[in-house]
Amino acid sequence: MNKHPNIIILAGTKADESRHEGDFPYYLTEADGVPLIQSLIENCASLNPDKIVCMFPVAEVNKYHLRNMVAQMHPAAVAHPVHESTMGAACTALLASEDIDNGSELMIISANEILDEPFHKIITSFRAQDRDAGVVIFKSLHPRYAFVRLTDTADVIEAAEKNPISPHAVAGLYWFKQGKMFVEAVKHMIRKDAKVNDSFYIAPALNELVLQHKKIGAYRVEPAQYRPLKSAAQVHAYESHGSRA
Repeated sequence: MNKHPNIIILAGTKADESRHEGDFPYYLTEADGVPLIQSLIENCASLNPDKIVCMFPVAEVNKYHLRNMVAQMHPAAVAHPVHESTMGAACTALLASEDIDNGSELMIISANEILDEPFHKIITSFRAQDRDAGVVIFKSLHPRYAFVRLTDTADVIEAAEKNPISPHAVAGLYWFKQGKMFVEAVKHMIRKDAKVNDSFYIAPALNELVLQHKKIGAYRVEPAQYRPLKSAAQVHAYESHGSRA
């Protein structure tokens, strides 16, 4: 197994038309002078990745010269323009199939969800448990999140998007022992038309792995270690106080 994973950072598929003129995208929000996307990439660097693929709306790639910016943050980082709205996060991730449909590890994170936990600590745990895939979870019942149902030994046996089937909410990080395993699972999910609110999300793809008897681990963090950036107030708090606000 290649211990130099490929990483996908999901940062939207279309420009936010509701943003005020002159405002920058949330992933360029600065804390202590460092853009959020740079903080994420620097956290990814501890995994010695082969490639960090940052998925941005094509209009923003050009407007903010994101190719130049990202390339200077880490030698493995590239900006991947998303040319139009997709049918959800799983479909957006599939746009990077050329880089991830292989035997290397794959980690997928969202740029609007911050984890106050070192990525290498999380991934090392999944490796040590010999898992085929893994998710980070925290305690919540709010239906904005994805959820997983666990066995007594903390193995994932079911996943659902925006449906609290358990108090184990997903904190926006997914890991797969092989990228091709994720690609195959998403394709199966799409063939079954397993959409939620007309979109294909990443969490339900875990159900395809469950059907294949894959071992899916769960790494728990405290609710205070997970911070979504999905509203203007949350973005402002990050800008004012940083990741530990």
